[in-house]
Amino acid sequence: MPRFLLLCVLAVSCVGSPVHRTIHYNSVQGAITDNNRHLLELHVGMPQRDALAVMGPPERSEGYAWGTAMLYRTAMTSGIYGTADSAFTPVMFDRMASLWGGGETSFPSRRASMSSR
Repeated sequence: MPRFLLLCVLAVSCVGSPVHRTIHYNSVQGAITDNNRHLLELHVGMPQRDALAVMGPPERSEGYAWGTAMLYRTAMTSGIYGTADSAFTPVMFDRMASLWGGGETSFPSRRASMSSR
């Protein structure tokens, strides 16, 4: 009986099993919910360390000449393992580590204007 129980536990907890996918999906959805709620607590001029204390570590970050963009997953547009840009909301900090903006509409224009210099 103990062997059978162990075999059952191993079978349902393997990567790719329905149980694993459900647990991972719920984890990603929880992070999305938290990120969307925490974004409402940020304000322009907030120091980067304070924003990180509110948001937690970003899933991705990118450095530019003008500062840093920290990307937080706020939607699930391409599935739980997808990394489509539309699934992330950037939170942007200037070179002085001060929050100056965020959101998908301001980030591409900032990235384009600064990369042309």
